[in-house]
Amino acid sequence: MRREIIANLEKIVGRENCQVEEAVRRQHGFSKTALPEAVLYPQDSQQVAAILKVAAAEGIPVVPWGAGTMARRGLLPLNGGLAINLTAMNKILEYDYENMTAFVEAGVTLKDLQATLKTHNLYWPVEPVDGDTSTVGGCVAAGASGPSKLGYGDAKFHILGLEVVLSTGEIIRTGGKTVKNVQDYDNTRFIAGSWGSLGIITRVMLKLRPLPEKEITVFLSFKELEAAIEAARIIRNDTLPTALELMDGVAMKILARAGYRPNGEGPGILANFNGFTEQVDAQADYLQGKFKGTLILEGEAAAGAWQARRQIWPTFAGEGGAILASAAVPFTALGEFLKGARAELDRSRKGAAMVAHFGNGHIHILLDQAPEAFNGVRGVVDQLSARAENLGGFLVVDNIDDLEFTRRRVEARGRAIFELLGRVKAAFDPRGIMAPNSKVLAYLLVDNRAAS
Repeated sequence: MRREIIANLEKIVGRENCQVEEAVRRQHGFSKTALPEAVLYPQDSQQVAAILKVAAAEGIPVVPWGAGTMARRGLLPLNGGLAINLTAMNKILEYDYENMTAFVEAGVTLKDLQATLKTHNLYWPVEPVDGDTSTVGGCVAAGASGPSKLGYGDAKFHILGLEVVLSTGEIIRTGGKTVKNVQDYDNTRFIAGSWGSLGIITRVMLKLRPLPEKEITVFLSFKELEAAIEAARIIRNDTLPTALELMDGVAMKILARAGYRPNGEGPGILANFNGFTEQVDAQADYLQGKFKGTLILEGEAAAGAWQARRQIWPTFAGEGGAILASAAVPFTALGEFLKGARAELDRSRKGAAMVAHFGNGHIHILLDQAPEAFNGVRGVVDQLSARAENLGGFLVVDNIDDLEFTRRRVEARGRAIFELLGRVKAAFDPRGIMAPNSKVLAYLLVDNRAAS
């Protein structure tokens, strides 16, 4: 990147907020070679807009960045360009506890947000697996959810409006403080989940909820996977959990390494319940009567169990890395998929663990192979993908560069969707500079890559 461009960017954000040191760039990259040329730390939306005007004029790719906790799932390696780190934009601009809304900058962390909301007995019900270091803007851009998606849905369900900087440097606002605020297309939820490929989210109007009167976590341990699946099915159908996680035996061993060591070594279930005290107590009594050895966890004990659950992936991946595949099947096919997948993994002799967001039919499959060595497990992944498709679902691999799985799934909806999405992207981003490494739309480039 030319020195005069760096100088222009320094004028916008200040020299100390325009970093070109390799150590800083490496924190915002994917490998030794796929690094941005500079990392910028804007202090407000106007600085973001000014950066994008420079980038658009020069045709420089830009990638918004928060805590980076979810980057591996939605971004591909990109060599060069600018990383725009929004963590300095971390103010809670307005907190209206009577209307149960908050207007916040994108860089606010979930930990800081929830601590502030708690003072008025409110909270934002988005709890991604990646933890409370995640930023609000990152959660919205990634459409994050986590285990609590069963009870509350993903981040899109809990936002009322956005401030977004477009690739031209123009600033737009969508939605507002009222629940009913759509007069045209629902631009708020259209942009949410776009991984920065349509614009950079700089502010978010949040829809809040009252803190529940009581909250508990239930833990169950089983000797066999089939028994755990049946118990999870009963819990999902007969009670009202806000989160319901089923971990196979391998995942339970990792959970122990991550800090939670309950009795039993087989598959396990973590379920969360919250609401009025009488309701929660009734559900706890039902489960204790239904399943022998049911543990009821509250307070620090419950927090410790869920913290260990959040550490399963980093504990499994370790320093060498691992492959993360995600399958989704109809709920009624979930048990069949889990049993068949576990048998397939055992036959393959590949180290692997499975964790299911059971109520949603979403399964994380952790494979003990570095992402760059994907070919070593491609055969078993193909088998698992075929199994999911035969059950009416699909499978994607989150942290590799191969986009064929995603492309096949989108293509099944009709090939015309490729041209349609391409026109949408071009309308928002005519120069193609906004997060060109976003997996949300990167599969559109597969045909072009093949042609070249």
